[in-house]
Amino acid sequence: MPKPFADVSARTQVRRLRELARTALPAWGLRDATLRLLFHGYNTTFRVDAADGRRYALRVNTQPGKTAQHLAGEVAWLAALSAETALHVPTPQRTRDGALSAVVTSPDHDWALPVVLFSWLDGRNLGNRWTADQAHAVGVAMATLHDHAERWTMPAGASFSDFGSVLTDLPNRLGDHRALSAEQSALLVEAMNRAQHFQDEVFAAGPVIPLHADLHGGNLKWRRAVSTSSTDGEVSRSSTGGGVSTSVLSVFDFDDAGYGPPALDLAISAYYLRDDEGAEAAMKAGYATVRPLPAVTDEQFEAMVAGRNLLLVNDVIEQPNADTQAMTPAYVAASVRRLRHWLDTGRYRRTLPDGEQPAASL
Repeated sequence: MPKPFADVSARTQVRRLRELARTALPAWGLRDATLRLLFHGYNTTFRVDAADGRRYALRVNTQPGKTAQHLAGEVAWLAALSAETALHVPTPQRTRDGALSAVVTSPDHDWALPVVLFSWLDGRNLGNRWTADQAHAVGVAMATLHDHAERWTMPAGASFSDFGSVLTDLPNRLGDHRALSAEQSALLVEAMNRAQHFQDEVFAAGPVIPLHADLHGGNLKWRRAVSTSSTDGEVSRSSTGGGVSTSVLSVFDFDDAGYGPPALDLAISAYYLRDDEGAEAAMKAGYATVRPLPAVTDEQFEAMVAGRNLLLVNDVIEQPNADTQAMTPAYVAASVRRLRHWLDTGRYRRTLPDGEQPAASL
């Protein structure tokens, strides 16, 4: 009998999921395509190279908490963004039956796994270090998303979770979990209560709109190109002998989208930029070129930045992914120290005064 999915290596997990993904391809008429791993984490995504030369990204949703209604909302918003804005986002591809997703049965899971096929986005992931131009472009894209979200109507049968809780739609595991010591749990609960107090204030002030809620360098691509004419969504233009040199930002992975105040999206991205004050300022400046920055206090904003750390701790301690399990103890320990610093000083930092560096990319 095969080992449970959570007990095998990451390599074995990917092999099993690749076999499942291959069974989904005929839904899109892709019988002779090849699959190459792009990412194995909360979900698993493969590059699909079709026999006719076309390329796609195929995502297998392995998380049990995402409902069919949430997936319907995600693909509907992406389809609307593709059609109604100049943003570069992946377009969901319809199956031969006209659906925007398929389902595969997994022997490793107690639920059917949704599979979505997206158009391919060229470029490299933005990563953890952003230039001022890149950060500015992210701010512009985020504000454009928020402008669209304010006027977009969620279709019938689709929905997003309300992110009024710091932990979004996840159960609270911070007070009692096998991965946490009693001392760690006590600190995390204290930080959670403080972060929730300030987030409640921001939610009460409104507005609450659909958010991407995961705009970090792993969900952004940056592509340099030369064109003869400029289009929206391009930055860093310069003249070349062959035309106009441009840099194009693409936004993807809307799987964590939900309802929240615009400031929450900014705080989530700021979490990953700490402590690069120049990049964070450039992101906010880019946002302000499209729409006014959200009116929140420094205390409220810092609480939402710290809240991102709390959400991630609450999530990673329960992840079955082998690589995530391996880094969890170090990440929890580092997070406790950072959150203690925030409680003591009011400022959330990832690199603490003693020079401690962030654990992994979280």
